[in-house]
Amino acid sequence: MSFYGFQDTGNYPRRVVLTDDPLRAKMLAAHHLEETALMYEKDDELVYFGSYGGVPLALVAAGFEDGALQTFLRSAKDLGVGEVIYMGACAATDERRAPGTVVLAEGCSSALLERVQAAAEQCGVFVITATIQPRTDAETESGPGGIFDGVTAELYDIATAEGVEALAVLTIAENVKTGESMEEHERRSRFYAAAKLIFSFLEEESTNIRNDIIKEGNGL
Repeated sequence: MSFYGFQDTGNYPRRVVLTDDPLRAKMLAAHHLEETALMYEKDDELVYFGSYGGVPLALVAAGFEDGALQTFLRSAKDLGVGEVIYMGACAATDERRAPGTVVLAEGCSSALLERVQAAAEQCGVFVITATIQPRTDAETESGPGGIFDGVTAELYDIATAEGVEALAVLTIAENVKTGESMEEHERRSRFYAAAKLIFSFLEEESTNIRNDIIKEGNGL
């Protein structure tokens, strides 16, 4: 992981969408980013700079190496990042939770969580909100809500320590209770609902920012 060496190109935008999968990052950049520039690429790590709704945005694929997501988040504040939305996968043991369901993870920035919940209502994406348990606990079928993921809890701990707002927007990839799961190729295509939610939220945020600028210009 060499994000520190990338600092010589300038600070990151304040807002980052973070994932582990470089192919997912490429799809998001191709379909959503404006004024896109591939700023960094090495192995399965990618960094795109661009904008969405006129507001600067970075799209980062940290890669699949253990600890890669955590390493980026630890460097986020030094890179000028103030808000990170992590887009990842999780598992469920509640048989009512089907693969493809979008989960908003509690436990970090409550203000950011509330704004994304509001965006979900606006854009019509069904979401559930849950406290995410460590993925290794899935075999015990325990924990509030029965939603499991191996990195969210640690990412939230790091974000809190670093003073960075963070929210995990997860897609259920498997239900260990029912045996339902998504194939690897499905995990990319069926992340559509999470992507729709994230970028609907960013569109609403960019509209609010533009309105605030207009108000300031008019002396309101």
